[in-house]
Amino acid sequence: MFKKAFWVPYKESTEYPTMVKAMQTISEYCEKNGDSCIFTGDDEVEINGKVYEIYRGYEDGSRGNYGIKLKEK
Repeated sequence: MFKKAFWVPYKESTEYPTMVKAMQTISEYCEKNGDSCIFTGDDEVEINGKVYEIYRGYEDGSRGNYGIKLKEK
C-alpha cells in the first residue's frame, strides 16, 4: 500500500525552511483548510489523526527551490 505524501505551499522557496518556519507554514496550511494539527516531535506532525514526517529540503524538479513535504508514517 502506498503512503500519502504532499508538498505544503512554501512562499519563501529560495530560503531553507527552518523548523520554526516549517511549523508556522504547516499551521497556516491546516488553519486555511480547516484541519487540526498537533506537532508531536521536531520532524513530525499529526493532522486530523494521521501522523506525518516533515521533510524540509529541495523540491523535486524545482531547480533548487526549497519546500516542505509531509509523508504519512
